[in-house]
Amino acid sequence: MISDGMGCRRFVAFLLAACLCLLAQAASEPAPAWPGVQVPATYWVDDSGQLSLDEVLPRFQHGDARPVDPDKTLPTGEGHAVWYQLQLPDVSSPRAAILTVPHPGMDGVDLYRPDSAGGWQVERAGDMVPVARWPVRYLHPAFKFVLQPDETRPTYLRVQHSHPIGVRWLLWDAHSFDESSKLWHMLLGGYVGFIVLVVVLSCTNAVSWRDPIHLYYAAYVVVLGLGQLSLTGLAGEYFWPHNAWWNDIASVVLPMMAAVLASLLLRELVAERGSRLLTRLLLSAGIAGALISLGFLVVGRDPFFLLSNIFYLLTFVLTLGTLGWFAWRRPRVGLWVLAGFLMLIVGSMFSILRNLSVLPMTFATQFGAQIGAALEIPLLLTGLYFRSRERRDNQVRLGALSRVDPLTGVATHRVLVERLEHLLQRHHRDPTIGAVLRVRVSNGPAIRQEHGLEGAQAALVKAGACVARCASEGDTVARHRDGDFVLILEGRVTRDQASEVGQSIIARGLAYSRRLPPGVTLALHVAYACAPLPGDNAEELLDRLDETLDEIAQHPARALRFAGEAAQVVMLHRA
Repeated sequence: MISDGMGCRRFVAFLLAACLCLLAQAASEPAPAWPGVQVPATYWVDDSGQLSLDEVLPRFQHGDARPVDPDKTLPTGEGHAVWYQLQLPDVSSPRAAILTVPHPGMDGVDLYRPDSAGGWQVERAGDMVPVARWPVRYLHPAFKFVLQPDETRPTYLRVQHSHPIGVRWLLWDAHSFDESSKLWHMLLGGYVGFIVLVVVLSCTNAVSWRDPIHLYYAAYVVVLGLGQLSLTGLAGEYFWPHNAWWNDIASVVLPMMAAVLASLLLRELVAERGSRLLTRLLLSAGIAGALISLGFLVVGRDPFFLLSNIFYLLTFVLTLGTLGWFAWRRPRVGLWVLAGFLMLIVGSMFSILRNLSVLPMTFATQFGAQIGAALEIPLLLTGLYFRSRERRDNQVRLGALSRVDPLTGVATHRVLVERLEHLLQRHHRDPTIGAVLRVRVSNGPAIRQEHGLEGAQAALVKAGACVARCASEGDTVARHRDGDFVLILEGRVTRDQASEVGQSIIARGLAYSRRLPPGVTLALHVAYACAPLPGDNAEELLDRLDETLDEIAQHPARALRFAGEAAQVVMLHRA
């Protein structure tokens, strides 16, 4: 008992000591100091864009700099450069820090940090430098340095860009930056996986539905996705980190090519509705976008930047007008597609208005296009699915018209000949199988003459129903091109069984039917043949049954006659 009590006390003491160690360790770890905060700064604009730091320092010392307004768009275009004097926080001990400029498409970002020798340590990032040579290989320009407790000189940031833009910078401690980096890469990686999944589904749909519009959509999603990844900086970090020129130009070329493919996709979507004006306008928009993309590649983005934003606005109007018309014509498909493009247009409007210096840089202006594209992709995929399903159903119906008689619902003459040929092929191997009945509405001309076309069609529908009700599973009911009905009985059928089927058909024709005009019944004549079937092919067999029906018409005392019997009567008559 004493030993057990001592063991329990030792175990409790061990737990208390472990807890105290953990608390001490947690207390010794510094809390995140700068979880992405924008430090105060002043700025001065270098109109020439050529001045060095030594030439700029007197401007700040003489009070020419102005306090930074985060919502203000600065004139970074036309070769201008903006210098910022950053007021970094004081530290009591050396502290690792990361300064980021969260704009992936920035042309040039230079950070000037004081060194121990009284000079300046310069680090460069931006699209003028390959991402692989950035101080921190990241989605957007980032600089890693150590803040010293005895720093007396400020830090300077120089920014150049092709057009006016609002510049933000964020100061991070190392832990907060790593956590934020993991989160952004996880989200963008999921976005890449989503794009790959949609492309695979689109290619599968193109094969399974036999609809080429899904290939247009797959190409559109690939280019749109690459464009969005270029705008977020992930493409520059992983896909082309060593190509500074393409990293700079891809952020404008790829979205423009996505707009071109969107125009071609819409043209393919509305082409079958017969609107030549819309198809020509969409084709013209695609050609114009391709020419602007070519201008970006050959001349550069500066001369075409404003034109490209105007093109986007005009394309948005054309897209919404086209999809509004298409949704009115085909709402089940059009509303899905309209909703998808509307998501992209609304998200992209923030970025375009930022490029036109209408809106400051915010979360919506920086990531609105990416969010809109992520919402657009599944909506378009759903709309195209419904479109392909409707197209498939229409093709099935059109195919059925060539195999099903539209008036009576039985098989057509082509199907009849195919089934008879198959029956005769099996009959050659087994002469005991098969029977064929040919049914004619003998009073059909009289019904047409007395009750018109509607009455004659009702008689044909009634006759087809009489024949179909006597068919079993596996049998074929078809309509001959001359108007007669043919019933093909599969399996071993005796002459008596075939005769019973013929009698049942005749009796059903004599029964009262609401489909027929008052007082009208059907006078059906039936000729049938059993194994061994006469004739070497389908046409000969049908001709033999036709001759039998002619014999019935000449001798109407019997409405049912065996084809072999009719042949004997013809031979005796000729003799």
